[in-house]
Amino acid sequence: MGLAASQARFLAITSRKAYCEFQSMQIAQDKLSVTRDLADISDEYQNALNKTKLVWDYDGTGENPYNLSYGVLMTPSVLNNYTPYLITNRTGAVVLNGQLAAAAAAISESGAPTSANANGFKKFVDALEKNGVITESAAEIIRDQEYSADAGYGGEPLNKNGALVNNLIGLSYAAEQSGNNEIELPEGTFSTSTTAGSCYKVKLNGNFIDPTKEGSELTISDLLTNDVVFMYTFADGQHGKAGSEDAENLFKTPLDNIMNQIHELFTSILGIDAVTESALNTAKLMVEETILNTAEITSEARRSTDGALNNAVNDASKYNLIAYGNAKGKKHNSTIAINLSNLVAAYLTYFELSYNGYESNFAVGPTVDTSYFVTDDPYYNYLMKDKEAVDNVTIMQADFYMQLYNNICANGWTQNNSVDDNNYLENALKNGTYFITSLNGDGYFYQGRYNEEDCIVEITDQDAIAQAEAEFTSKKAKLTYKEEQLDMEMKNLDTEISSLTTEYDSVKNLISKNVEKIFTMFQ
Repeated sequence: MGLAASQARFLAITSRKAYCEFQSMQIAQDKLSVTRDLADISDEYQNALNKTKLVWDYDGTGENPYNLSYGVLMTPSVLNNYTPYLITNRTGAVVLNGQLAAAAAAISESGAPTSANANGFKKFVDALEKNGVITESAAEIIRDQEYSADAGYGGEPLNKNGALVNNLIGLSYAAEQSGNNEIELPEGTFSTSTTAGSCYKVKLNGNFIDPTKEGSELTISDLLTNDVVFMYTFADGQHGKAGSEDAENLFKTPLDNIMNQIHELFTSILGIDAVTESALNTAKLMVEETILNTAEITSEARRSTDGALNNAVNDASKYNLIAYGNAKGKKHNSTIAINLSNLVAAYLTYFELSYNGYESNFAVGPTVDTSYFVTDDPYYNYLMKDKEAVDNVTIMQADFYMQLYNNICANGWTQNNSVDDNNYLENALKNGTYFITSLNGDGYFYQGRYNEEDCIVEITDQDAIAQAEAEFTSKKAKLTYKEEQLDMEMKNLDTEISSLTTEYDSVKNLISKNVEKIFTMFQ
């Protein structure tokens, strides 16, 4: 019985040990699988860190990006300046979503190119209205517009909201014709000095005028074509610096008022749309930060009031800063001044940099000599408001759809309802399936890659990265927990296998000895 019991125990231990060793192998395989999964999610996360998305940066500042969408490109709005940015395929055919395709079918059912004419455009507008693309009232006004077969093909746009002015004098002249060209300098009663006349002075082209008197208003032309300095002379015994409370009240307050008037006038002249108005606002902020609210230039004039005044005027003409001429002693007056002509030049230069980008030769430096103002370039073109221009939104919509119609007629069209999906559209543009066909400066549409458009910018997709990071953290936590559980199970199995091995060896020895005794007994 002892030998039989030992044999039964030996078989049970052998079976259990084999099972535990098999389970250990299974756990080892599971751990390898967890390791591979960890590697995979790490690769996915690393790839997500490099993920980009396309945005519509209509003003070029990077501060107002919109998610790129078919609607932004193909719906008339301020964002695209009422000009279509056509999605086209490799053959040049315009890619249309369901609504626009239904309208295009009214002029070319098969999508093939066709002849463009006034009657066809009317049918296209009727179909746009029928399919809910435009309202009934908008359709009526658009149909009333004279059809232009040259819209998008070298013709002048209907929405003439700007006119080119080729030089500095042209801008000044246009300002004078606007009926709102005067800069009103401080008026009212101010304290005066018996030795220096009025505390406030304007030096215009070498001559001093009293801005407190009637008829002393300046024009934009004065500021652009002459050298104009605005100054304040402190009364005897009331010397102060540009940062002092007196200067703040007596000089900076009217100066801020002048700056506001300059900004309002140029907004009325150059602010043809939301983009230019945004650039003008940026220009005003830059002037305030870099010129009006920085430390003044100070020079000493030890003997005379005139010396202090001349120092301030000369320094104001050299530096893009407020200048302070200090006359030491109680008998002489100090003067604080700024060159308004340089101020306007800096303002227009900041406008150019904000509107067209900072990769430009134009610059505003600390001094006039280190600056290159747009007003230094006689061939610089300003896009200005045309008083007789049509700025009705519906008219601009008519121009938009006229250009779209002419392109559909010339190049044909194809339908793809998936373009309304932003992710699909972005991938199609990135992989070269579709292209952007946009209006060039010569009045014609040209096809190109998405990265050739100034308004389309490829940026890091922070949302995708954040989502990938959250998914990575969650998956990693689950896999780490699973790995820890497997490690614990493996440790328990190793302990059990070790114990079984010891018992296995013991029972095996016991059986061996019992067998040996039996054979010895029968010898």
